[in-house]
Amino acid sequence: MNTKNDYAALTAKAVRIKSEISLLDYFFKLESIGALRYDGKKGKEYFFGFDHQKTGSISIKDQANVWYDHALGEGGDIIKAVQKFENKTFVEAIQRLSNNIDIVADGYHAFFKKNGETEYNIEIKKVLDRVQHPALISYLQKRGLELKDVAGVAKEVHWSNGDSNFFAIGFPNASKGYAVRSTAYKGNLNGGGISTFTIGNNPQSIKLFEGSMDFASYRHLFPDESYNAILLNGTGNLTKVLCEKINTKSIEKGTPVHLYFDNGRDGVGGKHATKKAIELIKSASDKSAFYAEKGLNDINDYLVNQQTTEHKIKR
Repeated sequence: MNTKNDYAALTAKAVRIKSEISLLDYFFKLESIGALRYDGKKGKEYFFGFDHQKTGSISIKDQANVWYDHALGEGGDIIKAVQKFENKTFVEAIQRLSNNIDIVADGYHAFFKKNGETEYNIEIKKVLDRVQHPALISYLQKRGLELKDVAGVAKEVHWSNGDSNFFAIGFPNASKGYAVRSTAYKGNLNGGGISTFTIGNNPQSIKLFEGSMDFASYRHLFPDESYNAILLNGTGNLTKVLCEKINTKSIEKGTPVHLYFDNGRDGVGGKHATKKAIELIKSASDKSAFYAEKGLNDINDYLVNQQTTEHKIKR
């Protein structure tokens, strides 16, 4: 910092960042890339934790826009969070938040460490255009899905992490990586971000889903519909910039925006995202009633519940 003017400008940026950027959005973004786990809401606080913790120790006070890690005895504002979770200096954290409206950059997963341990060392070995491994087909079937429900949108991705090898169903995302799912793995490879697909030849709406299994379940339930699908791959990806882009596209095309977010886990992540989207997207509406009113968490829960009920009736 060379001059008083530089210091004043930096301070002004810090004040603006702390008042304009949602800390809760930031932590949901950390959850979406696998850096933290969301543990629910207690009173007015939202709790997050690391995989090794039985109970999450990091609390977020949304209205105050501050966090505190009860296990480590440290906390602060969003700038302090970026310093902590992205290993940045104070100045670097301000620059980071000033230049990146999406809060956590797409493709930024490799920098994160879990509990200060070794970094991710992921190498994608091969990508198949069609899902064909018997274990992945079995995984889909257990979720009430068929291969046709992921055809044309999902890949079969094989990768290594150090000396360990993995494979999963992968949905290409905005960072040219994959949102991957299998019985053993849920996360992002080579970066996070949303996934977008055009279903059918004459899209009548823009549909937002939290993740790939909800999207595939919707395709299973409504195979003849045509729409533009946006998979958030974590509610932290629902940024103000993304909402503004969706709003512009919705107005230009004259198409409504339909929201299908989670109802469970205290409903906080999904309900927070739904509220945010409705506030920022003029034509957005919550379409979760068909599963939420049954007390179900998401579309996949609805699909599995429907199939289980039908099976019982047939018997």
